[in-house]
Amino acid sequence: METLHGPRFLVVDDNREDMDQTLEAIRTHCSSYEARVAEGAWDGLDYLFAMGRFHERQRHPLPDVVLLAANMAQVDGVEVLRRMAGNDSLRKVAVALLCNTDDEKRRALRQGVRAERLLMKPISGDSLREVLRGRKTA
Repeated sequence: METLHGPRFLVVDDNREDMDQTLEAIRTHCSSYEARVAEGAWDGLDYLFAMGRFHERQRHPLPDVVLLAANMAQVDGVEVLRRMAGNDSLRKVAVALLCNTDDEKRRALRQGVRAERLLMKPISGDSLREVLRGRKTA
């Protein structure tokens, strides 16, 4: 099994079981990785924009890859992507939108999301490789 090296991930999801499955995929398929979690869209936005408890960018560095749940309560992944698109420093961050259903995936495509990949949950090693190959370089 091929092991991936060194990326910094931010997993944004409000479903703890899905988040745990995503973290397990990272642990299994990546070595020397760093994974941070944001429980829901608001927490994810705070992390990405260095606000609230994440206000110290040195302690909470920007990720290389955001694994972002499409369907979350209150604010969905598409809205998080829209807010990210308006920030120059966040444009270099690769984003994979994680969908539970084909309908979520179609809806995201209709809304013109800016994600590098639209992936189905649970995420696999092949999906992680796909995201890392397509990530942007600064």
